[in-house]
Amino acid sequence: MPSEKTRSILKAFGIAVTDYEDAREKSAPPEALSKAKTEMLRRLREVTTLIETLRAKRK
Repeated sequence: MPSEKTRSILKAFGIAVTDYEDAREKSAPPEALSKAKTEMLRRLREVTTLIETLRAKRK
């Protein structure tokens, strides 16, 4: 069963992706689009680290 930390990381990633999509669809100013993209990529790194940690625990 997923831990609360896992749920939190995945939720934050989902929000970041949605914010980035919204910024693109609304033709946000370049600065806002860049900020949303940076946040999405930061959250993606967190998810990637989580996956690597879960894989390491499995071995």
